[in-house]
This record gives sequence, structure tokens and C-alpha cells, in this order.
Amino acid sequence: MVYRLLALDIDGTLLGSNNRLDKETKEAVAYAKEKGVAVTLVSERHFHSAAKVAKALKIDNPIITHNGAFASDAIDEPIYTNKIDYEIVKQLVEFLETYPCQIRVSHERLAVSNKPKQKNLIAKMTVGLNESPFYPVTYVDSLSEYLMDHRDDATELSLTLYNEDKEDITMAINDYFPEIHVQAEDDYNLTLTQLGTSKYNALVYLAQHLGFSLSETVAVGNDYNDTEMIAKAGLGVAMQNAPKEVKDAAEWVTRSNDMNGVGYMVKEVFRKQMRKQI
Repeated sequence: MVYRLLALDIDGTLLGSNNRLDKETKEAVAYAKEKGVAVTLVSERHFHSAAKVAKALKIDNPIITHNGAFASDAIDEPIYTNKIDYEIVKQLVEFLETYPCQIRVSHERLAVSNKPKQKNLIAKMTVGLNESPFYPVTYVDSLSEYLMDHRDDATELSLTLYNEDKEDITMAINDYFPEIHVQAEDDYNLTLTQLGTSKYNALVYLAQHLGFSLSETVAVGNDYNDTEMIAKAGLGVAMQNAPKEVKDAAEWVTRSNDMNGVGYMVKEVFRKQMRKQI
């Protein structure tokens, strides 16, 4: 099989545990490109943050960010979005403000949050995140009032609960907002996205946009949100540091992100592949 598209997760995949790109990884991406393979990133990061990694790797194709909600090679010209409509965002915020929680609304340019009412809440909000936001969070007294003057769709809403009412708030959102998907990150943090937002769905669109089929795609990742694209790509590759469920979905498990897993995989997969013009 000739693979023509290489889709790479960033955190835990391209980057080592020190959050850096090593020389071998950069050389491997360059090697794939020399073989005529198109390379893209598929990340949960914000667009600006993922774009920095793309620039370091000299990737000029559109990249998938915000867990599949936004794909583009320029922030003003997305080729694909699956964002929460502004009117739904506004209704969600008004509804959520009746609960004891902090709400952060994000899109490709910025993040806005109501001010925390607990001193340790900002630390709690960052638990489980792979990186700090590339842009600072703007804090406002009333998020619903802010949204009256800023009519932006959202890539996601992040909730940090003041108490463990995760199940109650999840059931309420499911009842009143069936177009919203609720993902529990831990006991206190929830992420809300437009139904259908996933790395896999965005990758399907991007592959078609570039003129490739999914069977010609190699997808590499390490986390649960990578599972579907790994399972359904032409060649799905999991990192050794991935959870068992992710590795079980993969056709191939490569070395860990601290042992040049991407570099090793790229050389093995594309070593015998002749250059193909695209």
C-alpha cells in the first residue's frame, strides 16, 4: 500500500515528555516529505499553538486543531469547522451560570472565562491539560453579558465545577442541548463540544480536501481522542506510551514519545515507498 498522508498528534506523540521536538523527529518528518508524503497535525491544541509546531516541522498543509473543531493553514481561512453556534453558546452560558461552576468559552483566537470564585480554581482548571493556553484567558465579571457584544461561535466550552455534581449537570445538558457532546475530563472538569466534533471526522474531511482517501492515510496518536482515527485509517499507529485501549485499536504500536517513536515508525513505513508526485 502506498501511503500519501501522514497525520500526527502532537502531545505525547511528536513531543517528548519534556514538551520538545527532538532532532530525530524533525528529520523523520522531512524524510516523509521527501518521499512525497503530505504531512498534517491532528491536535487538541489551540490553532496558534499547533501552528507553532507545524512551522517548526515546515508543514505547509492545513492542520487540525481544537480536537477536530477547526482545520486550517491560516486562522482567517478555515477549510473545516465544527463549532458550537453562537446562539447555542449564549443559551448554554446562561444555563450554566445557574450552577456553581466556572465557564471558559474558547475559539481559535481567544478564551474568555467568568472570574473564579475560589482561590485554587485556576490551578484546578489546568489539571490534565497538556499545555497552558497559547493565548491568555480573559476574565470577565459576567460571561453572558460579554457574549451580548461578542457574537462568536465556540470550538469548545470548558467547565470547572465547584463541587462534584458532574452527573447532574451532564444529564441536564444532554436533556436541554442534544446537539452538545459532554466529555468528562475528571471529577471536576467537563469539555463541551458540538456533536460530531472529533479528530477522525476532521481528518476524513482534510484527506478528501487534499485528494487522498483514508486508506492512504497513516494516523499516529497516543490518547483516547486518537482512538477512532487510529482504528479507521489505512494504517493506525499508537505510541507505546498510549493507554491499552488506544494500542488495541492500532495496527502497529511504535516506540514511546521519549524513544523516538515517530521517527522510528516513519522510517520503517516509508523506507521502501517510492516518491509519488502529489
